[in-house]
Amino acid sequence: MKLTFHRLIFWGHLIAGLVAGLVILSMAVTGLIISYEVQFLEWANRDLRITPSAAADAARLDIEALLAKVRETKPDFNPTGITWKADPAMPVTLTVGRGGIFFANPYTGQFLGEGNHAWHGFFHAATEWHRFLTGTGIPKEVGKTITGAGCLIFSLLLLSGIYLWWPRQWRWASVRAVLVFNSRLRGRARNWNWHNVFGFWTAFPLLCIILTGLIMSYGWANNLLFTFTGNVPPPPRERPAGGPNTGGKRESGPAAPTPSLTGLQPLLAQARQQIPDWTTLSLRMPQKPGAPFPLMVDRGGRGQVHLRTMLNLDAAQGKLLPSPDDLPQQNLGRRLRMYARFLHTGELFGLIGQTVAALCTLSTILLVWTGFALAWRRFLKP
Repeated sequence: MKLTFHRLIFWGHLIAGLVAGLVILSMAVTGLIISYEVQFLEWANRDLRITPSAAADAARLDIEALLAKVRETKPDFNPTGITWKADPAMPVTLTVGRGGIFFANPYTGQFLGEGNHAWHGFFHAATEWHRFLTGTGIPKEVGKTITGAGCLIFSLLLLSGIYLWWPRQWRWASVRAVLVFNSRLRGRARNWNWHNVFGFWTAFPLLCIILTGLIMSYGWANNLLFTFTGNVPPPPRERPAGGPNTGGKRESGPAAPTPSLTGLQPLLAQARQQIPDWTTLSLRMPQKPGAPFPLMVDRGGRGQVHLRTMLNLDAAQGKLLPSPDDLPQQNLGRRLRMYARFLHTGELFGLIGQTVAALCTLSTILLVWTGFALAWRRFLKP
C-alpha cells in the first residue's frame, strides 16, 4: 500500500482516536453532566426558596444581624464568603473555605442547612472526574496529566478530521455526504455519515472548548496566551502544603474568625444603588486584618465576566473603592484568561452558550462512538 500524505493523516487520526478515545469520552460525558450544574442545583434546592409573601413583607437583615441570627444555631460559624441574590425568594449563600456551602433566610436569619447535599456532592465528584479522573484510584496529578493529554490529542484529532473531511471535489453530491444527515443509511455508511456531519457542524465551538481546555491544563499554553498578548505570564500558584486528598468530599473545617463587620452595611447599600441592575452580590472576608472587603457584583450569569464589577469595601474609612481585580483594570492576557475559563463551559454567553457547549459534548460522545464503530468494522469486520 502506497503511503500518501492523506493516508498518513488518516492512520494518525485513527490510531490517536483509539489511544485517547476513552479519555475523551470520559471528559465528554462528565462535561455533559455538569453543563447545567448551576440551574440544576437551583432546582435541587428549590425547597429553600422563600415564599413570595414573606419576602414582600420583610426587608433583608443587615449583615451583622444576619450572622448574629445564624450563630444562634451555629455558635462558631465563621463564613469566608456571603452571597446575596437580587431575586427576593432566593436564600443567602454562606461559604466556608473552598467547599462548605450553607444557606440562610435573608429576612429572618434562620439557618437553612447545606441544601441538597447529595446533588452538591454529585456535581463536585463529576467535576473532579472531568479534571483529574478522581474516583478511579489514579493520583490527582497523574489524572490531570492524562486529561490534559486527552485534550491535546483531541485538538489534533479535530484538525486532522477537518483535513480528512475536506471534499476532494466540491460537487453537491460529495459535499452533501459530509454535511447532511442521511437517515436511510445503515451500518458503516451511517457511522461514516454521522462522524462527518457531527464533526463538521460542531468543529468551531469544539475548537474553542479544546483550546481553552489546553490553557487550563498546561502551564505552557497558559503562558503562550500571555506572551502572544505582550504580557508577562503570572507566577505559578502556590499550593497548600500537605493535606490529604478529600476524594471529592466537601470540607468545612474551622475558619478564621470573621473580622468586624461594623460600617459594612451602608457600603453594601451604596453598591446596590451604584449598580441597580445587579443580580448577585458576593462578599469575601479579607485575608489580612484591617484590609478592605472584596465585593463582586454580577449583572449576569456566573460566567459572564464582562458583566461583573469588582469593588473593595473599606469599612474603616467608610468608602467604596474600585478594585485592581476589576476586569477593565487587568491587562489583555489576564482578561483573555478569564474569558477562556468560561468560554470552555459556554457560560460566557449565558444559557445559549451553555446549550451550545452541551450539544458539543453530546456530539463528542457520538464522534467517539462512531469512530470506534468504524475502527471495529475496519479491523474486525471487513
